[in-house]
Amino acid sequence: MRTALMNLFRQSPFEGLKKHAQLIRDVAPVFRDAFNAYMLDNSVEFETCHNKVTIIEDQGDRIKRNIRGHLPRGILLPMDKFKLLWYLREQDKVLDAAQDTLHWLSYRKTLIPEVFGGDLLFMVEKITEVQESVYPLVETAELYFQSFSEKERTNVKMKIRNIRELEFQSDQVERSLLSDILSYPFENATSAYHLSELVRLMGGVSNHAENAGDMMRAMIAR
Repeated sequence: MRTALMNLFRQSPFEGLKKHAQLIRDVAPVFRDAFNAYMLDNSVEFETCHNKVTIIEDQGDRIKRNIRGHLPRGILLPMDKFKLLWYLREQDKVLDAAQDTLHWLSYRKTLIPEVFGGDLLFMVEKITEVQESVYPLVETAELYFQSFSEKERTNVKMKIRNIRELEFQSDQVERSLLSDILSYPFENATSAYHLSELVRLMGGVSNHAENAGDMMRAMIAR
């Protein structure tokens, strides 16, 4: 009886969550390279990176569906199932937002004024860092749900705070950029719209990572 019960617990959804989070970590440098290629007007490199992100996002969707499909029966979860599914939804949207950002860039070649270059690259770096922070969060959470130790719970909260801080930094730059872009004397209004929507989509990457962190915080709440 004890062995059968333990087998139920061994079917942990965290293996799938880690595979999915690893894809987000894999996307991070490709996302950065795609943005740099766009700014340097290297369309071949941009499309290569763009296609890589599209492929990885599709792999993420398959993993997401697999996790959902294996939750309903026969698994005893150490957390609320609804919270787990909501966490998975937000984690997956980190990938979606990265893909949506590159899709949007691909629709039009907009000359980015030099005055915005530094802030845009800083925002990309923060987004890259937040993407890379998702896997350590999932890895640490898995250790907590295996032991329920206060030490591991504290470690999870530290990972969540790190993501929140990165999102805050990204959000500050996003707000500044939007204000500056909408005040800039573009010759073509479409350029202003393209860049402002780009910044908003970029911010979505960090926002969804923060949402995932918040849901993880709810999952470990006592």
